[in-house]
Amino acid sequence: MLGLLGLLGSFIPVLNIGGIVLGVVGAVLAAVGLAKAKKSGVGKGLAVSGLILGVLALIIGIVVNVAFANVVSTAAKDVTGTSVKAPTNSASAAAAIDDAIGKSRAKPAPLGSAITGGDWSVTINSVTTAAADSLGQAPKAGSALLVVNLTATYNGKDSKGAAAWASVDFVTAEGTTIDGLQGSKFFMPTDAFKTLTNLYEGASVTGAKMIEVPADSWQQGVLAVSPALLSDHTFVAVT
Repeated sequence: MLGLLGLLGSFIPVLNIGGIVLGVVGAVLAAVGLAKAKKSGVGKGLAVSGLILGVLALIIGIVVNVAFANVVSTAAKDVTGTSVKAPTNSASAAAAIDDAIGKSRAKPAPLGSAITGGDWSVTINSVTTAAADSLGQAPKAGSALLVVNLTATYNGKDSKGAAAWASVDFVTAEGTTIDGLQGSKFFMPTDAFKTLTNLYEGASVTGAKMIEVPADSWQQGVLAVSPALLSDHTFVAVT
């Protein structure tokens, strides 16, 4: 009976853990019953059936869970994964065919690379520094204002459109992440990137984000770019 219940429950991913347990218990009890049946000569067929059902519940439950885990993993990669298309000019031609580009800080994607994730593609057009923001606010001593100009393009097909939630952080040479909200002030660049602009398929928005970074070592850092809310970071060179 336990083996049958375990078998019936083994086809439901995750929830079939209970079915696997029932199958194991059923198989153990059936094995005990089979041993007794051999001595008494009664109930052998029922014990064998219980053992078979219990083993099947265990095998099917494991196979179903492994298959389900693979499906979930693939779906998660589709949501969070990113790809990089580097510019094909002579300076970055080698990078354009390197699958590892942008995956680590040691091999950042070059400026001008198109980073695609989810329904969005983001291109870092340029990285410069500024003495002050559009409000005349200067960085604190020892810091510089990094101005990152980017373009976000919506590749989705939602008839209602979507807002460009692309994020750009700065990662120092030591590995510390700095975002635009961690500055000594709230810096407002000229032509700021308009995150809330609603875009439809094929449309783009271009603007700048501003980050306060160490003045003496920002050239050794990289950008961490995420084209969509759930996308993984892709590392992009600042020079």
